[in-house]
Amino acid sequence: MSSRAEEAAARAIVDAIRAAFPEEVAHIDPALSRDGYVEAHHIWVERFSQCTTDAIRRGDQSKAASHLKLLSALLNRGDEATRRCIDVAYVESLMWDIKDEKIKHAGWNLIPEDLKSLYLAMWGEKTFMRGAK
Repeated sequence: MSSRAEEAAARAIVDAIRAAFPEEVAHIDPALSRDGYVEAHHIWVERFSQCTTDAIRRGDQSKAASHLKLLSALLNRGDEATRRCIDVAYVESLMWDIKDEKIKHAGWNLIPEDLKSLYLAMWGEKTFMRGAK
């Protein structure tokens, strides 16, 4: 797959997120600019994954679910380049810094099955997926 196709897919994902979640854009854009990332679409999607993770951590299930629903829809109507971007830049970093198993389990329950499949392919089955004790 060409890097041009992957970049176009990442740009389209960012554009869809921008349209749906202007509040997140207001946080992501300045941070990326400050960090020296210009036109870094994969990194932008990764930062959006952190926004989803932060919503899960705060217990804002509505916000997290709306993020996940959009990414699932983009995955389902996208091509291979779209799938790769969502897999690598969004799903692989989802919930990476949540240590509390109960919070992670609650987040896991919000994730659509198609995104869960990508997560499982990368990380395998984890105890939080079955429920926290």
